[in-house]
Amino acid sequence: MFAIEMEATIDHLGNVHVPEHYRQFYGKTARLLLLLPDESETSAISRLSESALEKIWNNADDAAYDQL
Repeated sequence: MFAIEMEATIDHLGNVHVPEHYRQFYGKTARLLLLLPDESETSAISRLSESALEKIWNNADDAAYDQL
């Protein structure tokens, strides 16, 4: 596996627009890591994760580990 860093646009339909000079990769499957510069968007995404993590952390089945 290798990595390429680039800036790309995500349109309102969720399509990622890869710059044309990377066209040899068009049609391929890739892993994607999003680094977003806007702090307000990043905070909103983080808040989405909070409720999922809270369900895991507050699982009564794991309460035995609280006694360690």
